[in-house]
Amino acid sequence: MSQENVELVRRTWTAFAAGGLDALEEFWDEEIDWRAMEGAPDDVGEIRGRQAMRRYLQDWVDTFDGITTTPTELIDLGDDRVVALLHVTGRARLSGIETELRYAVVYTLRDGKVVRGREYGDRQEALEAAGVED
Repeated sequence: MSQENVELVRRTWTAFAAGGLDALEEFWDEEIDWRAMEGAPDDVGEIRGRQAMRRYLQDWVDTFDGITTTPTELIDLGDDRVVALLHVTGRARLSGIETELRYAVVYTLRDGKVVRGREYGDRQEALEAAGVED
């Protein structure tokens, strides 16, 4: 099942590239539980449910033209969790500045859906939070 989970995370971002938030939302559990990086400008605390998750990501889509999210590494943790290193690019709509961000997410998956996500600043921080040594 773990390799299937890695592929599921990869497919979420392929779906987003092809179909935007509508396509990405299909991969979320109804009761998805998400948390942006604590202390980050977009940290709104716990995000619960599909509607709240969509609002959170819609802010990103509304802020950046041509936003892309590409997984650069997917790490199978051997259970229902996957660590994804993500590379986000886009052009800020207000300033026109090209923006690039790299961060990590610990995904928890169940029955082919993302049930939980926690964002971290980098690979090491995500692995430590997941209780895994690099």
